[in-house]
Amino acid sequence: MNKQLAHRNNLLLYLLLAITAFTCYWLCYQTNRQNFSQVFVLYTALFAAYYFLIRSYSVSNFKLLLISGILFRILLLFSVPNLSDDVYRFIWDGRLLANGVNPFHQLPAEVIKSSAIPGITNELYRQLNSPGYYTIYPPVLQSIFWLSAKASGTLSGAIVCMKIIILLAEIGTMLLLPLVLVRLQLPKHLSLLYFLNPLVITELTGNVHFDAIMIFFLVLAFLLLLQNKLHVSAIFLGLSISSKLIPVVFIPLIIKKLGWKQGLLHSAISGFVTIALFAVIIDKATVLHFLESINLFLSHFEFNASLYYLIRWIGTIVTGYNIIALPVHYFLLLLQLLFVSFLFWAMQFQTDDFLQKHYLFLRSITCLLPLFIHGISVCLL
Repeated sequence: MNKQLAHRNNLLLYLLLAITAFTCYWLCYQTNRQNFSQVFVLYTALFAAYYFLIRSYSVSNFKLLLISGILFRILLLFSVPNLSDDVYRFIWDGRLLANGVNPFHQLPAEVIKSSAIPGITNELYRQLNSPGYYTIYPPVLQSIFWLSAKASGTLSGAIVCMKIIILLAEIGTMLLLPLVLVRLQLPKHLSLLYFLNPLVITELTGNVHFDAIMIFFLVLAFLLLLQNKLHVSAIFLGLSISSKLIPVVFIPLIIKKLGWKQGLLHSAISGFVTIALFAVIIDKATVLHFLESINLFLSHFEFNASLYYLIRWIGTIVTGYNIIALPVHYFLLLLQLLFVSFLFWAMQFQTDDFLQKHYLFLRSITCLLPLFIHGISVCLL
């Protein structure tokens, strides 16, 4: 009887893994992002399989599920991102850098009109989603774009190169996250909540989002922080910030954990690393254009929002127009004040759980920002 039950459990396990693999393939190779019903059905199937895998097998089959998570990502190495077109800006920036051109200096619309740079073609330009904006990607990512452009002159080759780097970062996170959990006296199988998550697999590896690089450096920084290797931890936090700016939100909480003296020193080292990396490609024009892009990103982009959409919907019903669109800068200032207020409120909890405070703070950001940010959502896992 026990053998029959074990056999059934194994069959169900392999069936769930097969469903996950097939659905990931179908989503990333055969699905148009405009086909909402297909995207919705496939993600529903993925998360249903994910739920049962985590609930029933994460403890007894931990190693098998880790290996499966790697294989799911390898399966997506050769797909062309179909749910996001950000990758074409990555390739654009990389080709500019490979030809000695600073991507922060000119808009794509200016580059395509004014110069003939190898690889900068009208075909690539037409696939950019923001040709009227200066690039917003920090130096660590720019180095990856440059490497991908140097490694391959084709779109598909550059995409595969980027995915391999993302895959390596994900494997690094897979190795580090259980160590963090052990330090926190938590079961290591909880790392599967991240590593098997369908959104993480399809968005990071499948659709080439470099939050994977940020997460790897961030997890490493936290592990070193828990080991009291503060200076080295600060260096890797700086690398994480230089991959994506999102980890800046952790600095106040790190200061709270370490105290003012150690916390400010930790932040200063992280800041120095970030500035040093930016200094490679920075000048006055770069700073102005980078800040302009951040301002445009925060004030004009809105998608997959949370409370922001609710406020906008209620305001439109009451007044007949978007009440947020007019005083947008005041609204963003209000958001910042709310974030700071929430931070101090969270720090008043009796618990000493450092990561719980991080979680609550990030959750407030996702609820209040006018746009969905992959990196914050991944951090929340």
